[in-house]
Amino acid sequence: MNKETVLHSFLICVLLSSVLLLVGCTQQAADSGNVSPETDLPAQESSEPQSEDVLTAYNEAARLYDWFDLAPMPLDESDSVREGENTYFRVLDENITSTKELHSRLERVFTSELAKEIFNKVPDQYRDFDGKLYAIPGGRGTNIYLLDKTVQAERISEERWEVTLTFWAGYEDARMVPEPETGVSASYPTAVAGYSTTCIYYERTSEGWRFTSFCPTDNLDLDAETVCSSDYYEGFGADCSDWDLVCYLVHADGAFAEGAFYRLYQRFLERPNDILSCLALLDSSPYAAAYPHIDSLIADPGYQAAYEDEEGRLAFEETVKLCVPANEGEEAVLKKIQAAYTSVLQQEQAQMDLRFSFTVPNTAVFTLGPQEGTFPWGLALDAEPTLISPAMDGFGPSYEVELGTVTLVYTVLPDSGGEVLYKMTTNSPRISTNDGVSVGDSLARVQEQYPDSVPLDGYAESGLAHVWEPGGNAYCKHIALFIFIFQQFSLL
Repeated sequence: MNKETVLHSFLICVLLSSVLLLVGCTQQAADSGNVSPETDLPAQESSEPQSEDVLTAYNEAARLYDWFDLAPMPLDESDSVREGENTYFRVLDENITSTKELHSRLERVFTSELAKEIFNKVPDQYRDFDGKLYAIPGGRGTNIYLLDKTVQAERISEERWEVTLTFWAGYEDARMVPEPETGVSASYPTAVAGYSTTCIYYERTSEGWRFTSFCPTDNLDLDAETVCSSDYYEGFGADCSDWDLVCYLVHADGAFAEGAFYRLYQRFLERPNDILSCLALLDSSPYAAAYPHIDSLIADPGYQAAYEDEEGRLAFEETVKLCVPANEGEEAVLKKIQAAYTSVLQQEQAQMDLRFSFTVPNTAVFTLGPQEGTFPWGLALDAEPTLISPAMDGFGPSYEVELGTVTLVYTVLPDSGGEVLYKMTTNSPRISTNDGVSVGDSLARVQEQYPDSVPLDGYAESGLAHVWEPGGNAYCKHIALFIFIFQQFSLL
């Protein structure tokens, strides 16, 4: 008995192509710890101080003040004198050899009244023995919550300078939290960040320019509204201030940071200038030098926007257009945010471009888009391009190259002379896309690698095609996979 059997096989002819779119498209801070004991004071008795002079005077005054408030002068512990219950050690500074010289040094930067007050902060701290200066060792230790301080000087009248000290908090710890129904505890981080400010004054007196007020050099106020204490077990409050949110992120890591970063991004979309102000303050703070991730924190709204969908990206771009930085600091932050956004998009574009490529064994990987140099683009190709379309109406000429297993079509841009590969076709099973699909693969295989491809019958001359065109960053690039069904009859 004869039977007629129909055998089906699939042949995939792969076409990669793209539509060419021709588009016309703060004040200086000073650290008191940087002044050596031998630093000479600026001669300001008769001259008018400039900002840098005031900052230098502050550094020297802070160094002297610390000898009475924080820790004594450097001591030689091999040379001691016992008096009553106190043991004194000789001061190493050879330029100050008596209490009189020490007091005189104070009076060179402080008013007489303030110098006397500072000298008497710790009674009997310094004593003279046998023509040498001695001191009691030890000190209170610096504020453990203090990260650093910044100093700014502003002249507010002919007779007065205001020196603003900003004390920055930077402290990390942890606490144990019992885990419900387990009988064990887990460690959760805690942190302190933010700042407090204190103003002191440098004024013209009958003796010259002197500080009329002063404060400890680690005078961080933990109760200030601008200092934030974060407990990462509890997380951040939905109604926390913008600055508290930024401070929370200074020490946040991993899962503790994810929701907070997105909240910062949402607030940037709602109130970009407020967030710019906070981030600019962070950008000019000591955190930028102390913690390597601060640059990423500052630019994070740009990173967040880049991973949004098309509607979200458009909203971000519109926000940036309408944002008007109030100063150079905010302008610098906005540029960092924009740079982060552009960087991620470019990386995504590079990854997407790779999906529109053909791998030709022992030859090259050809990818749609701009090419380096002129054909054959630095490759050893034994082929001559054929003109298929002359230059016309603002478009450059197009050329076709037959490589045996793959056909390339490229155009030359009329303005720059750059070359753009915009179409590649093959019917060879030796060629594969970046996703590993080759001629001869089944329709199931195509749909596995390109699940969002759609069937189109627009290629009537070739039969049904499944077209994958992701859009967005792909800029109209697409892959067309042609499905042919051959029928074979046999008599049995």
